[in-house]
Amino acid sequence: MSLVIGMRNREVIKSVILIILVLVSVFMTYRVWTFTPELTDLETDVNTDTPSIGPKISKPIDSVIMPFRMINRNGTDVKGTSNVKDIKRITDQMLSKEVKKVDILSSESVVELEDLSERYTILDFPDSVPSEMYLNQVLGMNMSYYPKVNFDRILVDTKSTNEAVVYLLSEDKRKDVKLQTSMKSHKFDQINKAAASDLKPYTGIITNETTTNEINQIYAPETADNMNIYRYVSNKISVADLNDVILGESVIARSNEDNISSYNNNTGISTVNEEKQTYRYTNLSEDENRQKDISKSITNTFKFINEHAGYTDEFRLFSTDQKSGKIDYQMFLNNYPVFNDDKLSSIEAVWGRDTINEYNRGLITTGVAVPSKKEADELPSSEEVRYGLASNAQIDFNKVTNIAIGYDLSIPNNEIDNLQDTIEFTPKWYIKYDGEWKRYENGGLT
Repeated sequence: MSLVIGMRNREVIKSVILIILVLVSVFMTYRVWTFTPELTDLETDVNTDTPSIGPKISKPIDSVIMPFRMINRNGTDVKGTSNVKDIKRITDQMLSKEVKKVDILSSESVVELEDLSERYTILDFPDSVPSEMYLNQVLGMNMSYYPKVNFDRILVDTKSTNEAVVYLLSEDKRKDVKLQTSMKSHKFDQINKAAASDLKPYTGIITNETTTNEINQIYAPETADNMNIYRYVSNKISVADLNDVILGESVIARSNEDNISSYNNNTGISTVNEEKQTYRYTNLSEDENRQKDISKSITNTFKFINEHAGYTDEFRLFSTDQKSGKIDYQMFLNNYPVFNDDKLSSIEAVWGRDTINEYNRGLITTGVAVPSKKEADELPSSEEVRYGLASNAQIDFNKVTNIAIGYDLSIPNNEIDNLQDTIEFTPKWYIKYDGEWKRYENGGLT
């Protein structure tokens, strides 16, 4: 009798183990079939055979072409952040998602989003980005077709439906791309809740008829808390390495006068300003063959800079010029854009028919952080900035299209000739005025 019971127990144990193995097999099969690689990382590998100006670390495209702030709006409650980690968690939720339906909305004045709930997330970009390039190459969304509308703001509505609805608003707010996605609203909301501790009060600013609507207002933090001056030992990019990347092996030194050095090859010329620490290159053979497609210009310039390790600090796409084809990648520090009158903090590139047409950049990069003896002046509130601009008779307030905190990069004059030069980053308010970013000072723009 005991023998029979023992055999039965063994059979039961075998059955349980078999069931467990089957369940594990089903689970692993499901994970294999549902695994989706991040396509944005696959297309940015650095070619080890190409010359470079620094360590060959590949930058994922979604870390260079990304929003520079996010705002959560729930009725009258408006909070936001510039924290790159929080923004990245939000955009990661959109990677490789399926788009079930695409609608293009347009208006002669301002697009009205009648189906938008009172709770949504805003992702702001510093300038227009081609939706075709962003949805396809950056987010890798699965769509039947990619609309060709340039946008500078994304709205994500997770309250209206179980699956998020995404809106891409054009800069003039007359066009909108509406995407019905497979992104689960509750997962998106969970990410937002996790970021709640990093959010601080933001305010909506009205500057003209276009920004009267809540979805089109200019958003900025109410106050600029805990903004410090930062100082770094500066490193200098080797001009010889840059020439090797840009001009190749057949480099001819033309002149060296008044701290200006010139080099050329058979097709182009580069100029180095030792005093301002800038490098400028023009490909003379490509002058009449500028790339007119801004999507291709962004893609090609990103790959070109990435291949020679040109993103020496944190850089992000910051402005695009459809007429000239110029693409500007701006340095960022501690989640904020960095500005400099001599453009030391930017990489400007123009793509030609087959290769780079123009390439301009600063020659300094940040090294080791060092203590700063200066204390930052307390920045005014965004309402004080708004009032100062609106009260200035020399400023057309209608031309104000963006307001942001940034850093002014400077080189202390008394340390330029030292063995270890330093660079300073001083917090300031910056205003996008008539298409250009300008520094705000005491109610005026410089």
